[in-house]
Amino acid sequence: MDSCESNLKLCLFEQLAQIGKSLGHANRLLILDVLAQGSCQVEVLSFKLGLSVANVSKHLQHLKQAGLVVNEVQGTQRIYQLSDEAIVPLIQILRQIAENQMAEVANLLNQKLLPRAPLMPFNPKELKQAVQEKKVTLLDVRPSDEYLAGHIDGAINLPIESLDHPTTQALAFAQLSQQKPIVVYCRGPYCLWSYEAVEKLQANGHMASRMPEGYPEWAMQQS
Repeated sequence: MDSCESNLKLCLFEQLAQIGKSLGHANRLLILDVLAQGSCQVEVLSFKLGLSVANVSKHLQHLKQAGLVVNEVQGTQRIYQLSDEAIVPLIQILRQIAENQMAEVANLLNQKLLPRAPLMPFNPKELKQAVQEKKVTLLDVRPSDEYLAGHIDGAINLPIESLDHPTTQALAFAQLSQQKPIVVYCRGPYCLWSYEAVEKLQANGHMASRMPEGYPEWAMQQS
């Protein structure tokens, strides 16, 4: 008799365990974090994550076997994307459990990250209205390809690199009014770019704060 016929429940949980095992590596979670912004070539993922192409390809195969990513071939390029939009809230749940139950995660957030930049003084509905009425500047500091793949309506894109270098910083700041508050977002709650951007903007005299989440979480709330 087939083992699944004799213990169907065990077989189903073994399949769930394949997903759990595929998530059991920080680099794979980082890959999913980037793919949540939009589809991506292996070479681009390699560049964004600072990993070798071979390393990224190996992790993508684990994720593909677990059904978390899919790919298509375009010419000589292999393009990957999330297989299901439900993967975004799955990562959210992992993050929430870690923050609630793991003291090390809570300590890192409370001592190292959260004090660096204040949260925006709006709820999502208020922010949406303020952007529509042009009372707030909404700033997306992700790379331009991620902004083009999808962004919050009304947001302008100034990749974090444009705020990092003196040669581009002045041009970037010139696009931002010091008379309006600025709300910054990037890939998600653990994306350090939004914290860095708020610090730089505040140092330049801007009223800046950050969204608590990133574009993928915002998009999920709107769907």
